[in-house]
Amino acid sequence: MLSDSIGAMLLRVVFLVTVLALASPATPQELPEPTLYELVPADGSYPIARVCYTDEGICALPLTIPPGRPCACRRADGTWVSGVCTH
Repeated sequence: MLSDSIGAMLLRVVFLVTVLALASPATPQELPEPTLYELVPADGSYPIARVCYTDEGICALPLTIPPGRPCACRRADGTWVSGVCTH
């Protein structure tokens, strides 16, 4: 009887730990957040909702620019590169 109550208690603890682990928020991944219109390499991982795609890379755009519209990204030297909003 004692082993049954210990087993039941252990099962409750495991259940509570599992519920708490699933309910706790996940830690955010460390992704760089590029500045609007700042040109970044296209092969990187960035949390960008609206993207301007150019021959030299991509940049983040405001959500007010619809896909399919012309756009531009600013290179590090200040030059603007033409592109198209892809999503």
